[in-house]
Amino acid sequence: MSMVEEQEQTGVDDVPGLLRPIVWVLCVLLVAFQIYTAGFGQLPPLSQRAMHVGIGMLIVYLWFSRRADGQSSPAWLRLGDVVAGLLACGTCVYILTQETRITESFGIIASPVELVLGTLLSVLLLVAAWRTTGPALPVMAALMLIYTVFGQHIPGYWGHTGFDFQYLIEHLYLGTEGIWGTVTGLSANLIAIFIIFGAFLLATGAARTFMDVALIAAGRFPGGAAKVATVSSALFGMLNGAAVANVATTGAFTIPAMKRLGYRPAFAGAVEATASSGGQITPPIMGAGAFVMAELLSVPYIDIVYAAAIPAFLFFVCVWMSIDVEARREDMKAFDAADIPSAREVFSPRRVGPLLLTLIVTLGSMFSGNTPTLAAFYGICTNVGLYLLLGRWSLADMKMRVRSILHGCAGAAINITSILALLVTAQTALSLVGLTGLGIKLSESIVSVGGGTLFMGVILSMIVALILGMGMPTTAAYLLAAAVAAPALVSLEIDPLIAHFVVFYSALLSALTPPVCTAVFTAAVIAGTHWWPICIASVRLALMKYALPLFFVFRPSVLLQGSTLEIVWTLVMGVVASMLMAIGGGRFYRRPIPLPVAIGLLCLGALVAADRWWMDAIALLCLAAVIGLHRLQNWKARTADAKPVSPRTAAGQKQAN
Repeated sequence: MSMVEEQEQTGVDDVPGLLRPIVWVLCVLLVAFQIYTAGFGQLPPLSQRAMHVGIGMLIVYLWFSRRADGQSSPAWLRLGDVVAGLLACGTCVYILTQETRITESFGIIASPVELVLGTLLSVLLLVAAWRTTGPALPVMAALMLIYTVFGQHIPGYWGHTGFDFQYLIEHLYLGTEGIWGTVTGLSANLIAIFIIFGAFLLATGAARTFMDVALIAAGRFPGGAAKVATVSSALFGMLNGAAVANVATTGAFTIPAMKRLGYRPAFAGAVEATASSGGQITPPIMGAGAFVMAELLSVPYIDIVYAAAIPAFLFFVCVWMSIDVEARREDMKAFDAADIPSAREVFSPRRVGPLLLTLIVTLGSMFSGNTPTLAAFYGICTNVGLYLLLGRWSLADMKMRVRSILHGCAGAAINITSILALLVTAQTALSLVGLTGLGIKLSESIVSVGGGTLFMGVILSMIVALILGMGMPTTAAYLLAAAVAAPALVSLEIDPLIAHFVVFYSALLSALTPPVCTAVFTAAVIAGTHWWPICIASVRLALMKYALPLFFVFRPSVLLQGSTLEIVWTLVMGVVASMLMAIGGGRFYRRPIPLPVAIGLLCLGALVAADRWWMDAIALLCLAAVIGLHRLQNWKARTADAKPVSPRTAAGQKQAN
């Protein structure tokens, strides 16, 4: 099977008629624009963002002319999509012509034409976001628009002074804080180039290499298929930055493999959903989350990566231990030796060398002080260059490699545009939250309801962030939550970095937490079972992820804030807490555990976050007791089974029978 055949379907070839070559050209144009500006210097901010949104929105609407079943949409609907795409692109082209006026003027008055163009773009963004990712964020943005225009009619605390329609369009379309604000800039500068980086890694075979490395690392352990899913999803998830896409990509292999080895479909889906949601918290890439957080906090990107290392490790310790508990309880098998690739083949210079060199160049450039955008550019050039140069030089082989790169371009462009409308819509909503003062009011309400206490403030902020993140991709979920919940935590005298980590982790939990848990829904489709059992198992596997926000606040050394001794001790106690939660959640360690004991272990694991020496001592003693007693019971049972039976006892047993 060729590399092209193995790639994830982009849907571009399903676009009907004359639109297909146009979409192909636009996809290549968007990718080329992003790569060029990443390596050779970006355009002025407004021009960069307008080009990014203009080309992206045109692709979005032309791509809508295909249906999920691969059939063409009705002719009238295709024509409407083409017109909508051209209008959206035209509104962005107009901004390109007005950049000097917008950036250098103060108090712009919109002309009638600009009011029409601004209204058109706002509506088309909402429609595009709805059609690409569902109604959650577009509905929220529409409610914010209504609140901005009519909020002066709301009495009391939640009302505001009011903004007329003309001022609203001037703010959104002709300002640098509305549609063209920070989030759109992140999409145009950082997020797009890393989506391209991940798509090219996939196009050149890196996804298969990741999977094979995971098979070698974990395939021979009990519960090997689940542990392979954990490793591969973490490796691939930190590059693509989307839990749902990660489930769809790696889950297509890992979930059927787990079911073949005897795993219940619900647990197989839960392992993949949980591991995929962990990819976004795994350094050094962390999807786009680290870049967004660094931008919002105005701190170096490397600071975010360092701080995220221990929490990600603790999360996967809990997941790994939970899988081990399940595998031993259900007596699950490891992979057969025949299903595990040869280490000599996978780690051969020709196979793993290009991937390893690409990652070394990218991370080395990033850690040496270059911007993440430039580091991604170097990584893309290294990856694509090695892929085109290595291998046979026959015409057919070269054509195959070029086709793979073109498919990578198409996949990257579709992935960019799938999240583009959502991010720009999120920017619209965020700008209105700031304009109306709603964010400050919500933050004050969180502090007020919590009575000003730190613990209640953290819990309420976690709940708000989780609710705001439901049904949304990682970056949009974090951005919305950060606008509301993070200021509330900062007002409680929590360090801004800690506050944003609390919000970031809490928002990401929405991918697993009912009722709107998108990663679980995707896994349920692949596993062929109902989503609710998958959701319950996913929450159990990710228990440490639910507890980590408390660690951030009450044990900040988990984010490398403290002395070396404090950090090392926190790492040790974090592992203890992860093991307690995994054993308590699974109610098993070599032998079944009674429910009251399991609940006690879960509570004790969470209480480790309190950073009290006596609590640490109790946790250590309890973990040692559970492990020691259960191993002793197993040893006694094996000894009893192996003990020879005396002739007299055997005769008595025979007579009794």
